Amino acid sequence: MRENNPVDCVVAREALSARLDGEREPVPSARVDEHLRDCRDCAAWYDRAAVLGLQLRNLADDAPIGAVGAGEDRRASALATFGRWLGRYLVTIAIVAVGVAQVGLALAQAAGVNFGMVATHHGSASGAHLLNESTAWSAALGIATIAMAFRRRIAPGLAWVLVIYCGFLAYYVVSDALAGQVTPIRVLSHLPVALAAIVSVLVSRTRRPSDPSPRARGGDDESPAAPAARRHLRAADDPAA
Repeated sequence: MRENNPVDCVVAREALSARLDGEREPVPSARVDEHLRDCRDCAAWYDRAAVLGLQLRNLADDAPIGAVGAGEDRRASALATFGRWLGRYLVTIAIVAVGVAQVGLALAQAAGVNFGMVATHHGSASGAHLLNESTAWSAALGIATIAMAFRRRIAPGLAWVLVIYCGFLAYYVVSDALAGQVTPIRVLSHLPVALAAIVSVLVSRTRRPSDPSPRARGGDDESPAAPAARRHLRAADDPAA
């Protein structure tokens, strides 16, 4: 490369082009730099190529097409994030929606909306249907209470249902009793569900002997910490490392 001839310049510019692109040069960098000191044409070519490369990179970063692509990427990323969030909490959202609908139905009925249950010429039929609904609800609570005896893990959820139900039931029993619309026998018929609520709360606060205790799971603060496993450091050239 010491002589400035077309072959040397072609090889040098090929190496310089690779250098600008961040690639490996086909010849040693020291020889290319030595050629640049001796060849003004290659030095000028290298300067122009570097400036043009910088301008092209700036143009690509500021181009409207690149901006649109970035915006589309951000929108696609936002949609993907929302899709993952929706897939993760879809069941929770559905359960909350059903619960809100049921609470809304209860509030509407408490406000006097009859939903077609009361009619002047079908009063007895409406009363029979209300009795059937009460029977179905009582049967469901009774079966769930029996199941709790064999599946203690359902006790917390059942306790929530029974306690809230008994709270509303107590309000209506008291208000109806004051209005003279409920008999003592009907009030006593609610005693089993009240006892079921008490039992479910007690069971949910009691751990079965077969359940792993916090100490067994390492959750007891008073339990001694497990000794850390010893790690032996080996040399980098040790085959067992």
